[in-house]
Amino acid sequence: IALVFTDDNLNILSSKKIECRRSPWVVPSPGAMLTTGFTPEDLKKSKNSHYEMMQEVDEWIRSQYMPVIFSGYNTLGYDEPVLAQNLHQNLLDPGLTTLKSPATGETNGRSDIMMLVKAVAIHMPEALKLDKLNDYGTASLSLLNVAQQNGVSLGDHDAHDAMNDIKATIGVAKVIRKAAPQIWEQMTNLATVSGVDEFMAKNKVFTHSFMAYGKVRSAVVTNIATREGDATEIMFDLSSDPSKYMKMTVDELAECLKPQNAKYHPFRHAPKDGQPILMTLDMSDRVIPPNFDDKVAEQRADMIKADAGFAARIAEAAAKVRDAAVKPVAPHLPETLMDVEMSAPVRIKVNQWLKEFNNTQTWADAAKLVIDFPQRFEEELKTEPHIRRFAKFAGRIVFEGDETALSADKQDLMRRHVASRVLNPDLNAPYMTLAKARKELEQIEQERGSGKAKWKDVTDTQIRSLKLYYTAIEKEYAPYHNVPKAAPPQQGGDKPPANDDGYMPSQSGRSPRRGAANDRFRP
Repeated sequence: IALVFTDDNLNILSSKKIECRRSPWVVPSPGAMLTTGFTPEDLKKSKNSHYEMMQEVDEWIRSQYMPVIFSGYNTLGYDEPVLAQNLHQNLLDPGLTTLKSPATGETNGRSDIMMLVKAVAIHMPEALKLDKLNDYGTASLSLLNVAQQNGVSLGDHDAHDAMNDIKATIGVAKVIRKAAPQIWEQMTNLATVSGVDEFMAKNKVFTHSFMAYGKVRSAVVTNIATREGDATEIMFDLSSDPSKYMKMTVDELAECLKPQNAKYHPFRHAPKDGQPILMTLDMSDRVIPPNFDDKVAEQRADMIKADAGFAARIAEAAAKVRDAAVKPVAPHLPETLMDVEMSAPVRIKVNQWLKEFNNTQTWADAAKLVIDFPQRFEEELKTEPHIRRFAKFAGRIVFEGDETALSADKQDLMRRHVASRVLNPDLNAPYMTLAKARKELEQIEQERGSGKAKWKDVTDTQIRSLKLYYTAIEKEYAPYHNVPKAAPPQQGGDKPPANDDGYMPSQSGRSPRRGAANDRFRP
């Protein structure tokens, strides 16, 4: 992980780069290793465990002057949820990037330079050179291609190194800031939920754009309501008459809002915590349709704004569609539980336990907290069994830090737990396994054989090395796979923090916090 802290002019003031060794239960993706250039040896040599690395990341970020804007390239779609999941699994606050400043109470912002590249490509295409095409025949927005075409130094072999990527991202940001200052300012203002709310409060009619697979979808819209339970704004495309929709019931609106019906209805979704591309009409000449009638748009927006009942039904209908599509959590996979909220009293007690764990001086003290968890939270586990995930994560952390801090029985159970994960034959498992890694490597070999440019620099030696690496992991844990084990004690007092299928009853529930990454680790 690499991080830098800059001033408002994007000058680097401080930086941090830290790596960790592979955790025993993690199988690295072959595609990620070949792309980043990491070797199996690289994943062994770091002095830091995953827990130690994330502790250092958390401390470094909190030491900066907040509020700040967290920014990167394609971070909102990938890095942010992965960071949140990594913090969660290491008993740290997954909402770190949206914390409030202790001094001012202002919330940190989140910006994605790829979103700014898209905004420029849509509203001021002459400001950036985007001539290289991707596999879809549209402009490639990869950091490497955007940087190289716009005078930012980033070589083919430099890409995917964390610090080099950051410096190139800053370079692209500087190009945008200079060539398209209005777009830079507008998108920066939209880096917080409050900034989006402020924009919509000031602008009754505006444009919303997004880009998918290189195709731009823009519309003149007005906002209706925020979806119940999260920060997604529902907007209306003013090229349509809202009259018939304003008469619909919640169920009828929910039917319209289903994803499969998206192209048939005039509603749009914009995550306010995802830096949506919203522009005032005077900045939207490139996307406003030729037949646009501003008076009609104003009248339709006024109709919508005047009907509070319609806004309430839309907010409820949108939540209904979202909840119907939510995938149930897997109770035996604690990674899937990040968005399951605790009640306030339980949260206070769990946070105290987390603080104690993170401040322990020895692994033996940390192990004792894990062992005592079922007794300490006996009553809370009856009503909120999902909190057991914290003991599971803590048990992993202790096992990786110093397995001798655990009893021999618990060491053995942890090895079985690791074996059950890495040797899981299910290709649909929500985490990387040896079976999935080998399948992915097989696909890479086929693509490489057909001449796919992405793998042009990959050598036979690298492929062979990965195959041997996965075989070594398999041999290490095969003795612990599918080995009969003693029945666990009924009260769970001696139960180790392992991912055993029957360990926790099924739970459901969501929080308005952004979605999790579900343990899809990459080195």
